[in-house]
Amino acid sequence: MKFRGRTWVLVLVMLFALGTAALAAEKGFLWDGTQWKDMTNDIKVAYVKGIGNMADFETAAATSFRTPAPCISKGFVDELKTKPISQVIAEVDAFYKENPAKLDLPVVAVILQRCTKLCAPAAEKK
Repeated sequence: MKFRGRTWVLVLVMLFALGTAALAAEKGFLWDGTQWKDMTNDIKVAYVKGIGNMADFETAAATSFRTPAPCISKGFVDELKTKPISQVIAEVDAFYKENPAKLDLPVVAVILQRCTKLCAPAAEKK
Protein backbone atom coordinates (compact mmCIF):
# COMPACT_ATOMS: atom_id res chain seq x y z
CA MET A 1 0.00 0.00 0.00
CA LYS A 2 2.84 2.39 0.77
CA PHE A 3 4.25 1.84 -2.70
CA ARG A 4 0.92 2.75 -4.32
CA GLY A 5 0.63 5.90 -2.24
CA ARG A 6 4.13 7.00 -3.11
CA THR A 7 3.48 6.25 -6.76
CA TRP A 8 0.42 8.50 -6.77
CA VAL A 9 2.28 11.31 -5.05
CA LEU A 10 5.10 10.98 -7.57
CA VAL A 11 2.62 11.08 -10.46
CA LEU A 12 0.97 14.19 -9.01
CA VAL A 13 4.33 15.90 -8.52
CA MET A 14 5.34 15.09 -12.09
CA LEU A 15 2.06 16.44 -13.47
CA PHE A 16 2.45 19.57 -11.40
CA ALA A 17 6.05 20.02 -12.58
CA LEU A 18 5.09 19.57 -16.22
CA GLY A 19 2.20 21.98 -15.86
CA THR A 20 4.45 24.52 -14.18
CA ALA A 21 7.05 24.19 -16.92
CA ALA A 22 4.39 24.83 -19.55
CA LEU A 23 3.18 27.92 -17.71
CA ALA A 24 6.74 29.17 -17.24
CA ALA A 25 6.95 29.72 -20.98
CA GLU A 26 4.59 32.66 -20.49
CA LYS A 27 5.07 35.58 -18.15
CA GLY A 28 3.70 34.73 -14.70
CA PHE A 29 0.37 36.18 -13.70
CA LEU A 30 -0.47 37.12 -10.14
CA TRP A 31 -3.84 38.57 -9.26
CA ASP A 32 -3.51 41.96 -7.67
CA GLY A 33 -5.85 44.58 -6.23
CA THR A 34 -7.05 45.57 -9.68
CA GLN A 35 -8.64 42.15 -10.18
CA TRP A 36 -9.48 41.61 -6.50
CA LYS A 37 -11.76 44.64 -6.25
CA ASP A 38 -13.86 43.35 -9.17
CA MET A 39 -14.20 39.77 -7.86
CA THR A 40 -17.38 38.42 -6.34
CA ASN A 41 -17.19 37.07 -2.82
CA ASP A 42 -17.47 33.50 -4.18
CA ILE A 43 -14.38 34.01 -6.36
CA LYS A 44 -12.47 35.49 -3.42
CA VAL A 45 -13.38 32.45 -1.30
CA ALA A 46 -12.24 30.14 -4.11
CA TYR A 47 -8.94 32.05 -4.43
CA VAL A 48 -8.15 31.82 -0.71
CA LYS A 49 -9.19 28.14 -0.60
CA GLY A 50 -7.00 27.47 -3.64
CA ILE A 51 -3.97 28.97 -1.92
CA GLY A 52 -4.74 26.92 1.18
CA ASN A 53 -5.19 23.70 -0.78
CA MET A 54 -1.91 24.22 -2.62
CA ALA A 55 -0.11 24.90 0.66
CA ASP A 56 -1.64 21.77 2.20
CA PHE A 57 -0.56 19.71 -0.81
CA GLU A 58 3.02 21.02 -0.81
CA THR A 59 3.33 20.45 2.94
CA ALA A 60 1.93 16.90 2.70
CA ALA A 61 4.11 16.07 -0.31
CA ALA A 62 7.22 17.27 1.49
CA THR A 63 6.30 15.22 4.55
CA SER A 64 5.84 12.08 2.46
CA PHE A 65 9.31 12.55 0.97
CA ARG A 66 10.78 13.40 4.38
CA THR A 67 11.94 16.82 3.25
CA PRO A 68 11.17 20.15 4.87
CA ALA A 69 7.99 21.80 3.65
CA PRO A 70 8.41 25.03 1.67
CA CYS A 71 8.49 27.93 4.13
CA ILE A 72 5.57 29.86 2.66
CA SER A 73 3.37 26.79 2.32
CA LYS A 74 4.08 25.71 5.90
CA GLY A 75 3.35 29.23 7.09
CA PHE A 76 0.02 29.29 5.30
CA VAL A 77 -0.94 25.92 6.77
CA ASP A 78 0.21 26.75 10.30
CA GLU A 79 -1.01 30.32 10.56
CA LEU A 80 -4.10 30.48 8.38
CA LYS A 81 -5.75 27.31 9.71
CA THR A 82 -7.05 29.28 12.70
CA LYS A 83 -8.54 32.12 10.64
CA PRO A 84 -11.88 31.92 8.89
CA ILE A 85 -11.75 32.61 5.17
CA SER A 86 -14.08 35.57 5.67
CA GLN A 87 -11.48 37.18 7.94
CA VAL A 88 -8.72 36.73 5.34
CA ILE A 89 -10.95 38.26 2.66
CA ALA A 90 -11.84 41.16 4.97
CA GLU A 91 -8.13 41.81 5.62
CA VAL A 92 -7.34 41.90 1.90
CA ASP A 93 -10.37 44.11 1.17
CA ALA A 94 -9.32 46.49 3.95
CA PHE A 95 -5.73 46.66 2.70
CA TYR A 96 -6.72 47.66 -0.82
CA LYS A 97 -9.32 50.12 0.50
CA GLU A 98 -6.75 51.75 2.80
CA ASN A 99 -4.02 51.68 0.12
CA PRO A 100 -5.54 52.51 -3.28
CA ALA A 101 -2.08 53.38 -4.63
CA LYS A 102 -0.97 49.78 -3.98
CA LEU A 103 -3.50 48.01 -6.20
CA ASP A 104 -0.56 46.55 -8.12
CA LEU A 105 0.57 44.53 -5.07
CA PRO A 106 -0.26 40.83 -5.58
CA VAL A 107 -3.08 39.45 -3.44
CA VAL A 108 -0.85 36.66 -2.13
CA ALA A 109 1.63 39.28 -0.86
CA VAL A 110 -1.18 41.11 0.93
CA ILE A 111 -2.31 37.86 2.56
CA LEU A 112 1.25 37.14 3.68
CA GLN A 113 1.64 40.64 5.14
CA ARG A 114 -1.77 41.07 6.75
CA CYS A 115 -2.70 37.55 7.83
CA THR A 116 0.58 35.81 8.72
CA LYS A 117 3.79 36.57 10.54
CA LEU A 118 5.88 35.35 7.60
CA CYS A 119 6.21 38.77 6.02
CA ALA A 120 6.21 41.87 8.14
CA PRO A 121 4.21 44.77 6.72
CA ALA A 122 6.36 47.17 4.74
CA ALA A 123 7.38 50.25 6.63
CA GLU A 124 5.95 53.47 5.29
CA LYS A 125 8.47 55.70 3.52
CA LYS A 126 8.78 59.19 4.98
